[in-house]
Amino acid sequence: MSSASENSTEPWFCDACKCGVSPSCELCPNQDGIFKETDAGRWVHIVCALYVPGVAFGDIDKLRPVTLTEMNYSKYGAKECSFCEDTRFARTGVCISCDAGMCRAYFHVTCAQKEGLLSEAAAEEDIADPFFAYCKQHADRLDRKWKRKNYLALQSYCKMSLQEREKQLSPEAQARINARLQQYRAKAELARSTRPQAWVPREKLPRPLTSSASAIRKLMRKAELMGISTDIFPVDNSDTSSSVDGRRKHKQPALTADFVNYYFERNMRMIQIQENMAEQKNIKDKLENEQEKLHVEYNKLCESLEELQNLNGKLRSEGQGIWALLGRITGQKLNVPAILRAPKERKPIVEFVRRTMISTFFCCVTPVSCITILGALILPLHGCQERPKTVTECDQAGSSDMEADMAMETLPDGTKRSRRQIKEPVKFVPQDVPPEPKKIPIRN
Repeated sequence: MSSASENSTEPWFCDACKCGVSPSCELCPNQDGIFKETDAGRWVHIVCALYVPGVAFGDIDKLRPVTLTEMNYSKYGAKECSFCEDTRFARTGVCISCDAGMCRAYFHVTCAQKEGLLSEAAAEEDIADPFFAYCKQHADRLDRKWKRKNYLALQSYCKMSLQEREKQLSPEAQARINARLQQYRAKAELARSTRPQAWVPREKLPRPLTSSASAIRKLMRKAELMGISTDIFPVDNSDTSSSVDGRRKHKQPALTADFVNYYFERNMRMIQIQENMAEQKNIKDKLENEQEKLHVEYNKLCESLEELQNLNGKLRSEGQGIWALLGRITGQKLNVPAILRAPKERKPIVEFVRRTMISTFFCCVTPVSCITILGALILPLHGCQERPKTVTECDQAGSSDMEADMAMETLPDGTKRSRRQIKEPVKFVPQDVPPEPKKIPIRN
């Protein structure tokens, strides 16, 4: 930008010195280098602006002003730099990827510049994007070593020459430089106040606070003044994407769009849960009222059932007395009818199933013993008794039955062979049903 000749003695100043600031780059955490001012009053390295996709320039020839609004703000802090020594600055700014295909290495532009990984196309090559970078694995080893050596030598030369110039300058020359610098700063302040306001999108574009290197430095300085050690706090590298079920994961409080969306979504979900709880409470109250009414009716039915059972017991005892009197009149012992018998206690269904399964197991050990299963009814046949037989008893019974069932059969050719006799099944008589009473002649 200097219009003076090569042999001019007029002092030259960069943009940052003209404005009298020590800027911090918005795209990387490194502070040294040549800066350019953005249209919004921020500062970026010119090398970062050239290599980061999405960064535009108002004047391409002079490379100013720099515009960052066209870049996607989701790139801030999205990737972690693989060359940053301090993990707290690894996710600050914007990282670029290796230009080799399918490579997942990410790094800051200035960090790659220190390692000698930046490259530019030749002047005669007509390429839309002449700036590209490769990681250590895909870059040429000798070329990277040569670029890194030149970078370190240039940094050392700049520092040494600055110190030597400060020593060699006379007080008159230093005063002339300072006066010229003040003039440039006055012009820069006037230009900043009179320039048109930069265009900003209507919708605010928030970005994570941890993606700003200047904010992290200020917070670290505040922690240092307060006597708080920053090494004990872990670095949050959690993914910012939402969960699978659509709900957002828990977000730490921060000035980010994800936390604001999580906050509003949580409040809406809490309102829905409270409304649902009120509705469920009304249903619970109705069911409790119905349950109390059913309890009252149940208690009344239990009392009436107990009265009926007592009445039934009295009538049964009177009927048994009358039946005993009839037996004495006839002079014979009469069978008590089923209606006058005392009711048997009902066995639990679990005990019935258990006994049935045991009987089934022990009676099915031998092939002679058989079990006929009809639905849930199990009918033991061929000598299966009420109590379950043991294996020894079933074997003995099976062997005797086999001997009794085998018989010799004479064939037409005179030979004999054994055959098995098939017996008719024993008629099943349920034990609970009493036998039919004999007809007793009654005298006059």
